[in-house]
Amino acid sequence: MNQSLAFNVFFPFDEDGFLVLVSPEHYDGFVGADWTLSQLLDRFVEQMNFGNAFIAYPGDDAANEPFQLVNRHGAGRIVREASGTLRVGAAGLRLTSYTQLTMAAQFQDEDAAEPQNSLHLPCAPGVYRVSLRELAGAVSSFELEIQPTDNATPVQHKTVPWFGS
Repeated sequence: MNQSLAFNVFFPFDEDGFLVLVSPEHYDGFVGADWTLSQLLDRFVEQMNFGNAFIAYPGDDAANEPFQLVNRHGAGRIVREASGTLRVGAAGLRLTSYTQLTMAAQFQDEDAAEPQNSLHLPCAPGVYRVSLRELAGAVSSFELEIQPTDNATPVQHKTVPWFGS
C-alpha cells in the first residue's frame, strides 16, 4: 500500500511561479528544438493526463515564495484548488522547475528531473492524488498535499491549472 508523505515542510515555487512535480521514469518532455509556448503547454497537459506530471501556475507573484507540503488540508479557507493524479515509479517523485522542463522540451537528451536541478520527494511507487491549494488566513498561502489513491484513472486536464487566469 502506498503511504502518504509524513511530514510538514516548506519548499519554494520556482523562479517563474510554477509548481512542477514529475515522475522521472514516465515523463516525456521532448517537443522539438524550436518549440512554441503553445506546444510546450500542450505537452504539459498531455503528460498530466497520462499521470506523469503535475504542473500548476500559481503566478509570478508566487515566484520563489514558499508552499507547505502537508499530510492533509490545514487551516485556512481554500481560495482555489488544482488537483491531479501521478503514477510514481521506482525512481520516486521529483520537484523540478519550469526552466528544467523547457530544457527537456528542447533537447532530447535533457532530463526533466536531473538530480542537481530537482528535489527528490520520498514517495513509494504507486498512484497519488496531488492537490495544490491557495489559502486565505493561513501561515503559508499555499499548501501541497500528496496522498496515495486507489483510483488509477488520471485526472483529465484541458489546460495547465491557473495558467492564464
